Amino acid sequence: MRIQTWFMSVVCVTALAAFVACGADTPASSVVPAAANVAAPASPPAVPVTAPALQQIEYTQALPSQPLPAVAAIPAAPAPQKQITAPSPQTTARAVRTAAPRPAAPAAPVFPVTVKDGNGDDVVFDSPPERIVAFDSAVVEILFAIGEGGRVVGTHEFVTSPPEANDVPRVGGAFNMDVEATVALEPDLVFLFFDRFKEDLERAGLRVLFIATLSDDFNKVADRIRLWGEIVGNPVSAEAVASDFEERVKTITTTMADYTAGPSVFQDEGALWTPGQGTLIQQVFDVLKLENIAFDVVGYEQISPELIVERDPGVIIASYGDSISGDPVFKDLLAVRNRSVYVPTSDALSIAGPRFVQGIEELARWVYPGLFP
Repeated sequence: MRIQTWFMSVVCVTALAAFVACGADTPASSVVPAAANVAAPASPPAVPVTAPALQQIEYTQALPSQPLPAVAAIPAAPAPQKQITAPSPQTTARAVRTAAPRPAAPAAPVFPVTVKDGNGDDVVFDSPPERIVAFDSAVVEILFAIGEGGRVVGTHEFVTSPPEANDVPRVGGAFNMDVEATVALEPDLVFLFFDRFKEDLERAGLRVLFIATLSDDFNKVADRIRLWGEIVGNPVSAEAVASDFEERVKTITTTMADYTAGPSVFQDEGALWTPGQGTLIQQVFDVLKLENIAFDVVGYEQISPELIVERDPGVIIASYGDSISGDPVFKDLLAVRNRSVYVPTSDALSIAGPRFVQGIEELARWVYPGLFP
């Protein structure tokens, strides 16, 4: 009986094992293993997208056909605080032109030197003059600037610069020469900016060079400097001073090139005398784009207070001291209300010598502090 029971148990276990083995052949599609990767459904084919045709845009650099907008006249604020912004570099790219180099000055003086005087006559120098009466402030300054001030033995009472010239004897006022005192100095050259005493000096046996004072083109100052370098036999030093003058003027003109108009200006040379057309200062105004209220004056004239009030300048240059700001007649002038009355620190703008460019620079910094720091 036990054997039969054991045999039946073996048969049941065997049958169960066979059943389980058959279950392992169940199709894979009916069972998803936990670790199996599910394949993503296939994506539909991509539909090609045609981009719109690109518009061809041609970019060109726009350069103004006219100068950049004018600098506004000084508003109701003190002129020294007014900042005028230079043209934005994004607006226009202006090429910087380099001037052709000037031929080098000769290392040694070359004589004879022939100079055409104010009357069109030739004055010939076979050697440099050793004793010069320079009856002209500009010539005194030129000779000292090129290192030849020791040749100056006489001048007039109105020479103010350089300090070394203070010891030079004076032989008269600007238009009133003491001929006897001049002869007593035994000069081998007398320079005059006017010819009133030319014949008297020549009758006394003196050599005279007369050339009228520069009055309408301050760029010729450099030429005068070179001329005196040739006369005294020092062209190298003269060329250095002349070139410096020209480079500084060029810096100012280049800075102002993109502007068309600035504030209106009145210059008081004393007792309301003012410069107009045909003067050195008018050329300075043109370079700095200042609008001279004395536009209808030629040379120098004394104008009326009523005309000054009518034309209402935005800037006043008081060459020899401010006598306008405190005058009730001018209390409503734009320049007075804005405290835009400029008193120069020197007489540089009155003398066509090497310092003249310093006067232009000082005025430019005062009127346009944003352009000329």
